[in-house]
Amino acid sequence: MLRIASVVLLACIAGPALAQQVPAGGAQGRVTQLSAEQVFALADRYAAEKRFADAEALLKGLTRDPDSDYRAEARFRLSILREAQGDRQGAIEWLKALLDEKPHAGRPRLELARLLAATGDEAGARRELRRAGATGLPEDVARVVDRFATALRSSRTIGGAVEIAVAPDSNINRATSQERVDTVVAPLTLDRDARATSGVGFSTSLQGFARGKLGDKVDLLSRASVRADLYGKSRFNDVVLTLASGPEFHLGGARVRPAAIAQRRWFGGDLYSESYGGSLNLLKPLDRVSQVESELTILQSNYAKVPIQNGVLADLNVAYDRAFSPRFSTRIAVRATRQDAKYDFLSTTSGGIDLLASRAFGKQLGFIQLSGFRLRADGPDPLFGKTRDDKRLDITAGLILRRFSWRGLAPLVRVIHSRSDSTIPIYDFKRTRVEFALSREF
Repeated sequence: MLRIASVVLLACIAGPALAQQVPAGGAQGRVTQLSAEQVFALADRYAAEKRFADAEALLKGLTRDPDSDYRAEARFRLSILREAQGDRQGAIEWLKALLDEKPHAGRPRLELARLLAATGDEAGARRELRRAGATGLPEDVARVVDRFATALRSSRTIGGAVEIAVAPDSNINRATSQERVDTVVAPLTLDRDARATSGVGFSTSLQGFARGKLGDKVDLLSRASVRADLYGKSRFNDVVLTLASGPEFHLGGARVRPAAIAQRRWFGGDLYSESYGGSLNLLKPLDRVSQVESELTILQSNYAKVPIQNGVLADLNVAYDRAFSPRFSTRIAVRATRQDAKYDFLSTTSGGIDLLASRAFGKQLGFIQLSGFRLRADGPDPLFGKTRDDKRLDITAGLILRRFSWRGLAPLVRVIHSRSDSTIPIYDFKRTRVEFALSREF
């Protein structure tokens, strides 16, 4: 069904999507002395003769034309040429360049959604469909888009994403700055490693997936991810490996992903914890500009050095995404987590809310995120004589600099400030982290 909807969508948006917007007249292209209309006609002839390099040379000249409509038309035709040669990624980049300048060009955005779906980027395709819906679409096109969104599923068999960063951090171990804390026995002097330590780290995040067919409408999706924060002081190195696998199918317009999960975490080079369990993810478009996604995860967590912390972790996360315009999007998410343990002072219940807003500025994307979180233990800590009650606030701001992309790697600058207040002093901390990163999906 996705293939049929994609073909119909292409029929609605291909070819004359921008050509009809090119004004009549004799504007001169910068590459030749021909008029823009003559350059387009000559490029069409070269393309029909499969002289793609010549056609692209002419069209690239028009991407520098003073008339923004000619620039947009040239980029749209360049995307068609790139796809005709089997270079979908190149086609995607030309459409993104078009939309950077003309964010309200609805039909090219739908073409971008179609190409992203064809390359397996389902999340990106859904995002562009929401942005297109925010522009307002002709009713006949909107109905086709609705069918396309309902049938949307990734067909890519393998893919992933990578992010690498250098990160100065004021508190790499998220510890208190106090040297001494009071306990029910006597004041306790904290070891240097138990107090806030600054440093410059190297962070990397790798994600990959593989997809295989279980049936006409059911896939087997297997995912792996590694997150590593590495420092010159290796005793603070933090590495998390997660594996997940399960079927993916669609039910009533919703995408459903149950999965089995295995996770291991190492801290300072030693095994810190291992967890096994499962998750259930549900994604449902609500209308042309919004969607809701929820995920329930249940894991049995075992801690290598503190077995009294062993227990079941249950986490429920619900997020609502909405595009208010082609350039402005928001997300609001709520989370509830329960961690059981052998003793009540280690058993905790927590909840939080997360607000994210992003805004495109030409080829740059800025975002700001506010996260509030509260955690409470079931009983008093015997060492401190108090029940743990944490309140935490995280503020994140960042900028993705697509203008300076290199071989598909987009520069990213991200600043994170965290403040945690707790009734147990060792959980009191402040932290500011700056990340200079390169990220890419492939």
